Amino acid sequence: MNRLVKTFALLLIASHTYAEAETYALLDSGIEQITESAGAMSLTETPEPQGIEKQILALEEHKIRLEQLSLANQWPSLLKTKLLRFGDESTVIPKLRTRLMLLGDLDELVHCELDDPLFGIDLHNALIKFQKRHGLKADGIYGPATRRELNVSPSSRALQITVNIDRLKSFNPVSDRYIQVNIPEYRLRLFEHGAEILSMKTIVGKKKRKTPVFNTTVNRLVINPSWHVPKSIAYKDIVPELESDPEYLKKMNLKLVTGWGNSKTILSQDQVDLDKLYKGENYQRFWEPPSNNGTLGSVKFLTTGPYSVYLHDTSAKRLFEKETRAFSSGCIRVEKPRSLANELMRMTHGWEKEKLDTYFNDTERKTINMPDTIDLHVTYWTAFIDENGLNFRRDLYKKDRWEIAQLKQTE
Repeated sequence: MNRLVKTFALLLIASHTYAEAETYALLDSGIEQITESAGAMSLTETPEPQGIEKQILALEEHKIRLEQLSLANQWPSLLKTKLLRFGDESTVIPKLRTRLMLLGDLDELVHCELDDPLFGIDLHNALIKFQKRHGLKADGIYGPATRRELNVSPSSRALQITVNIDRLKSFNPVSDRYIQVNIPEYRLRLFEHGAEILSMKTIVGKKKRKTPVFNTTVNRLVINPSWHVPKSIAYKDIVPELESDPEYLKKMNLKLVTGWGNSKTILSQDQVDLDKLYKGENYQRFWEPPSNNGTLGSVKFLTTGPYSVYLHDTSAKRLFEKETRAFSSGCIRVEKPRSLANELMRMTHGWEKEKLDTYFNDTERKTINMPDTIDLHVTYWTAFIDENGLNFRRDLYKKDRWEIAQLKQTE
């Protein structure tokens, strides 16, 4: 066992016992060994540059470090406690401090000793760093969500990295300009010449209406879009409301219609016929008229398939304030739709922002075809590298769980 592995074992034993002053002296010595160990990468270090190959190499290094951490076979669970924040005192705090040092979020002890029960500024800042790396609310408060992530064992994290390395290896953009939406991260990034030029939050499909992982192209924009309510949403969300609320369609600015285009006929809510709703040749359906503040917001970005999934604005912008954002019926809502539209029009049409603004300032529905399509890659990465170092995200759709189970069966 090399010096680095011995150090990790020592740290884990310290995090398990916390009893004797000698333990902390040994721990201080062990931390110095980590600092001196050549080639040891902190979980918070970021390799440069950050291309896919570099991502994979960095993840492989982090996986080795986590496997070394797990060799001691001890990762005692941090016990439930009340919310802990800056200025509090608790017997949990020394254990929390050690855990954050093991993970590299707390680099050194400046204002306190390891066994100090006081929640100091060093611990506050280290928690913020950890929370950012795990997609949590970065408030520096020790609560249930943060404790849950801190209790995930190094061996579990190493397996999580393994399945994500396989996903990254299959990620191969054919163009140097593309959109990536990473589902578990709730984030969209736009790349040009291989470099990220725009980033924003997203809202993705809820667990029962998952956003699929797929590759496609964005080929047109619709300004002030109408919304043809999908059959699945109609039956699950709208039909159950009609019997109890005779004004439901009016309140939701929805129309019951038959026909298309200029031959469209608008019916009243009491004319709903379940035998004709989304059935037959001249079927009934629900439709929302063009608007800049409807369900799809001011713009939608249509794709070439294979799913009826697209990017769009939303009228429910308050949902972007939440850390976990799985609220849609499968489509992807974007935080900054006009910024995305402006960049796409610049890249494909050479338009200035002011030209697109004239369409946004109008109330009419307008479709803009893109002569050069932009690739869209919807991914499911729960382990990745960014400016904060090694990141992990919750396994929203349980894809990690399934793939790890398959991996264990082949061992």
